[in-house]
Amino acid sequence: MDEYWGVMNQHFLKLRQNFKADMMARYAVDEQLFDETSRCIAHLAVPFAVRRGELLQRVGQASREVFWLTGGVARVGYVSEGGNEVTMRFATESHIANAYEDLLEFRGELPARSFIVAETSVQGFRFDWEQMSMARSQHPVLTAYMTRVLEFAVCSQARRFITHTASSAEERLANFRNEYPNLERRISQKVLASYLQITPAYLSQLMRREQEAA
Repeated sequence: MDEYWGVMNQHFLKLRQNFKADMMARYAVDEQLFDETSRCIAHLAVPFAVRRGELLQRVGQASREVFWLTGGVARVGYVSEGGNEVTMRFATESHIANAYEDLLEFRGELPARSFIVAETSVQGFRFDWEQMSMARSQHPVLTAYMTRVLEFAVCSQARRFITHTASSAEERLANFRNEYPNLERRISQKVLASYLQITPAYLSQLMRREQEAA
């Protein structure tokens, strides 16, 4: 068993190297901090794979895991009081698929308000949030790294707020394309419409007008 986890840890570190440049730039961390963080969490990384449509997190359950993706697209959202799905954000390769607000409330054992669903087949590694919290108390580099990750999440949330409060659907679509380059072709129009807070029928009209204008 120890040999198996040793192989898995090396596989995790190898995949981290594949995404190293992008992640360093995204979170504004230097190479030393990135490498030390990777080594600190390698033994906590548990590989996972799910098929399209499977849930990584259910509404109403305690949020206890962090998901780092190495392949595929995941979607984070919630169900409105009217019973409609509202998409908050997406995660793709090298990104973390989580609702941080749910994770922070894990301390009080509060149920998750958000769901995380695989929009395509998804692969990656999952981490136990409590174990990660304990590791942060033992390794200051993890605290420094996670601070940068949370800063990025806050900035991304601010950009999405601008997207969702834009006065027109055309503006929201343009903002989505800036925030998530090349994602549009990987998700359904129904899901994109839920992110833009419009109906699928109206999104089809927008697409048709774009094609006619082109």
